[in-house]
Amino acid sequence: MERSIGIMVCETEGEPPFADKSFYAKLCAAGEALDVRVFVFSPGRFDPASRTVIGYSFDCTEQTWVRRKRTMPKLIYDRSFYPDNSRYVSHRTAVHEMQRLSPVRLLGRALSGKWEVQRSLSADPLLKPYLPVTEKLRSIRQLEEWLNDRGEAFLKPDAGTQGKGVLHVYRCEEGLYRMNGRDRDNRVVNERFDSLTALLDNVNRRTKGRQYLLQQYLTLASQSGEAFDIRSLVQKDGTGRWQLTGMAVRRGQPGSVTSNIHGGGVAEEPLPFLQAEFGYRTAQSLALKLNDLSLRIPQTLEGHYGRLAELGIDLGIDRSGNVWIIEVNSKPGRTVFTQMANERAAVSAVSNPIAYARFLLDSATLIRPHWPMLKPQASRKP
Repeated sequence: MERSIGIMVCETEGEPPFADKSFYAKLCAAGEALDVRVFVFSPGRFDPASRTVIGYSFDCTEQTWVRRKRTMPKLIYDRSFYPDNSRYVSHRTAVHEMQRLSPVRLLGRALSGKWEVQRSLSADPLLKPYLPVTEKLRSIRQLEEWLNDRGEAFLKPDAGTQGKGVLHVYRCEEGLYRMNGRDRDNRVVNERFDSLTALLDNVNRRTKGRQYLLQQYLTLASQSGEAFDIRSLVQKDGTGRWQLTGMAVRRGQPGSVTSNIHGGGVAEEPLPFLQAEFGYRTAQSLALKLNDLSLRIPQTLEGHYGRLAELGIDLGIDRSGNVWIIEVNSKPGRTVFTQMANERAAVSAVSNPIAYARFLLDSATLIRPHWPMLKPQASRKP
């Protein structure tokens, strides 16, 4: 029996018509090594009459992409990032049609927005203490009350990625306010306001038409003032078990409120960084806690969402050594491991999804597509 998996993507201009070609080429190479046929496709290329799809596989010998009509794979690895809601709806409709005509299944389910993930995690009493106070932003009046009570707040899009659209707003002195962060195009935001009304008007314009979360602001910065967090990648392996593939510190540029690599951040090994920041003994304790949380979170979320395949978990540590769960996503990037030259983690990060796919194909333990009404996700580089 031929094993096959299709990498589902959003189509772009060019040939082949998708971004992140080097990542998908690595997935194809991993498939060749594991005897799994891997190809990349867009649902828009599905032909219901023949039940085939135009797919692209990477020829590792010739180092070139090969375009070919393919029978539908039994398993789909969803790496689609939707630039708008219409693209999401068209993908969902096409996959429903595929599923109606052929036995299409997903490698793992997708998580919903940040708010629903936060609620799922907070239902676990072991995880709740590590979650910052968070509310849905329902009105600008709500933000005004937060600033009056707390003096500062952190706002982030419910469906955002790469640190786009995140804002730190705060009272800096009597009658004066500041806003730092990133706009929707990931450009740096650094503004000053002479009144609370002016600040609130600006926030209202920036958040209009999007669902935002209002969150307790955490001082997650190094001794030198650089924002940092910990990216943990957990994946299921070829035996169907969760494993901690790797962990990296992401350090932001000076003055940035985010540490995201796409915002100019850099990646480095976590333990030496933690030892320099907190001392040897505390660093060892923090590393154990980060590991424990990384393996607890997927078990908790599977209890709410069903089977998952991989998660990118962002964890923060404040200056008092408290660990915080910042956010979790089910379509994680892998750039951090390449940037810090962690070859073992970089290789495993690519091979694990294919090894897990082979495990599912061999055991015939597949799941039907699940399409909650999500807001579109911006593109994320691997």
